[in-house]
Amino acid sequence: MPASDNHTNRIHDEAAAIARQNAYMRDVVAQSLEILKQAVPDTFLGRRTHEPFASEPSSSPEDER
Repeated sequence: MPASDNHTNRIHDEAAAIARQNAYMRDVVAQSLEILKQAVPDTFLGRRTHEPFASEPSSSPEDER
């Protein structure tokens, strides 16, 4: 019964292909979840997220006199 064996092999190959696709999709979903867990980026350029640097004393020659 070579015809029956051929159908069995095709079914096995398709099942293996589906298993590979499922594993790939699980990896993609896991990577997506990691990205979604990150903080939302702030795209407002004028927002101050840190304190400005302290002003340094002036080092001009006129201040030394």
